[in-house]
Amino acid sequence: LSAEKVYIDLNAPSVRKLPVAVDGFTDMGPKEKPGKEAALSEALRAELRDALTGDLVFSNLFTVVENPPYPDAPASKDPSGVDYPLWRSSGADILIRGSYRTQGERLTVEVRMFDLVREKEILGRKYIGGAASQRRLVHYFADEIYRELTGRKGIFTTKMLFVSDRTGNKEIYVCDYDGRNVRPVTRNGSINLSPQWAPDGVRIIYTSYKKGTPALYMLDLRTGKDEPVSVRKGINIGGRFSPDGNTIALTLSADKSPELFLLNLGKKEYRRLTYNYGIDVSPAWSPDGKRMAFVSDMNGNPHIFMLEFEAGKTKRLTYEGRYNSSPAWSPDGKKIAFSRAGDDGRFDIWVMDPDGGSLSRLTSEGNNRNPSWSPDGRHIVMSSSSRASSSLYILDTEGGVRQRLDTGPGNSKSPSWSPFLD
Repeated sequence: LSAEKVYIDLNAPSVRKLPVAVDGFTDMGPKEKPGKEAALSEALRAELRDALTGDLVFSNLFTVVENPPYPDAPASKDPSGVDYPLWRSSGADILIRGSYRTQGERLTVEVRMFDLVREKEILGRKYIGGAASQRRLVHYFADEIYRELTGRKGIFTTKMLFVSDRTGNKEIYVCDYDGRNVRPVTRNGSINLSPQWAPDGVRIIYTSYKKGTPALYMLDLRTGKDEPVSVRKGINIGGRFSPDGNTIALTLSADKSPELFLLNLGKKEYRRLTYNYGIDVSPAWSPDGKRMAFVSDMNGNPHIFMLEFEAGKTKRLTYEGRYNSSPAWSPDGKKIAFSRAGDDGRFDIWVMDPDGGSLSRLTSEGNNRNPSWSPDGRHIVMSSSSRASSSLYILDTEGGVRQRLDTGPGNSKSPSWSPFLD
């Protein structure tokens, strides 16, 4: 980020939305096209612009200027070809202009960004990919825009795991951060639950009944290799990777009472963490790997507790609510999100400090569970259900904006937001 210009200061008490104009993407291929090719080109143009404006609007940091001037002749005398005064008259401070070319199954997208106030180009990129990867190519550029204007990493190329019953079975799916490009991860026709990302963004773990009893499996998304990780007698559920990816925390019931264990993936060794007569589930590692939040009913109703690894001490964090579940640490380690049901049985998403203080409720409508943080810590994805169905929603933790993800047919639950995927 240029030291002479800070466009959006995310540390400011209030952030002014930056007005941005998005010029229509231009087809750089042959001008004369048969009817079918022309229609495909127009659809691609619309898809590219939709992906880019969608990313900008989602961030809640930009205002996309409606009805920009789309200047025609005469061409600007500026070497960039941009008529800066004309585009400024639309109210925009930033202009984004794109072009594309298709050659068989290959798609080339070029995008440039201009500062209309300082009258200079500030970013230009070229991306080449498959013809079906148009949205992902634009997401890459949106990440670059975000980094240039805020100095921080963008989340537009991240993905989400979730469980859906669209086939009549509970299978695991993956999609882009905006709910598009949904693809199945499992196809075993059984019950698959609680998918979670490894820190490398390549492996995932999940619980499956595909062999009859709940066991923990690991799947490599690049190679498709799917192998059992923990198949001990009883339940093997709730697996969570440690921050270094070398250890998994999970719940086992081989000793009758469901307790928390650590599984060293290299040595294939288990270490028991909890010893009580309650049910201990939903382990959640702190980002530094020194603490673990979890859910237990050792004192009656399910509440959230904190385990300090070095001291070996357990502290209770929540005291209110009929049912507290699904703790999830923010990436900076400063907050824990969780789901809480009141006396009416309806769940809301709450956040608190790691010591249990500064409680704040983020939702007040629907039945909301399973919070998972975006890797930049500005958003939370959750499952929200009504009487008829369950869908995924994204919550802006700073602006309070709630957006539904259209992940297709069926009920969608148990989302898990990926780490940054470089």
